[in-house]
Amino acid sequence: MISVCMASYNGERYLKEQLDSILSQLGDKDELIVSDDGSSDKTKEIIHAYKDKRIRFFLNQRKGIANNFENALSKARGEYIFLADQDDVWLAGKLDKMVEFLDKADLDVAMCNCALVDQELKIIKSPHFDARWPMKRRLLSNLYKNAWLGCCMLMRSSVLKATMPFPRGLAAHDLWLALYAQWHFRTGYLDEVLVLYRRHDNTVSFTGSTSTNSLTYKLRYRLHLIYHLIGRSLKNKFCMPVSKYALS
Repeated sequence: MISVCMASYNGERYLKEQLDSILSQLGDKDELIVSDDGSSDKTKEIIHAYKDKRIRFFLNQRKGIANNFENALSKARGEYIFLADQDDVWLAGKLDKMVEFLDKADLDVAMCNCALVDQELKIIKSPHFDARWPMKRRLLSNLYKNAWLGCCMLMRSSVLKATMPFPRGLAAHDLWLALYAQWHFRTGYLDEVLVLYRRHDNTVSFTGSTSTNSLTYKLRYRLHLIYHLIGRSLKNKFCMPVSKYALS
């Protein structure tokens, strides 16, 4: 079973295009979980209009993007778990290609490449990542500057079990999942563009943009992540890293 977990918030402008691109790839027994963070636009009406039994909708009441994704992930029932943004578009074959890659390479987490596009889906940069594997960077390198994108990630339920619940004060869900997985699980990168990663004025996340956070905040937040990475590792009794990586 496949679970696609999406966090929504005032996404009416692009939501239907993304829902269509995902639902067209899901099987009858799969699920699309949408956690909405208190949208004030027509997001909820758009989702409910589908009347699709594969869509499971939950409210989250304005708790922020990381908590919103955590709420969606906590409802997942599948063995294969995808993260999805509300404003992107999945290209045909993304789901099947990533599941096949994960299984053939015997991995726990995989990430595909994507194309950066504007609000009208015109290409800004494709591919987003060059031929060098982003996840081949060391753990500390990704802690300094994250190369993982949640919208391109697929993981097994075992990874979710190890990383949930999220630590308090988490700002970026994909960074937490990626760093823990890179340390303790088998990760891989499929160098094929399978997502149109849309950037626009109302984007909730700002991957690729220049951060406005102070140096003090950045240092404190990374120490916060390190503290919780070590703490969760001890709690899960992972004393030694078992990471493995693969390219395709």
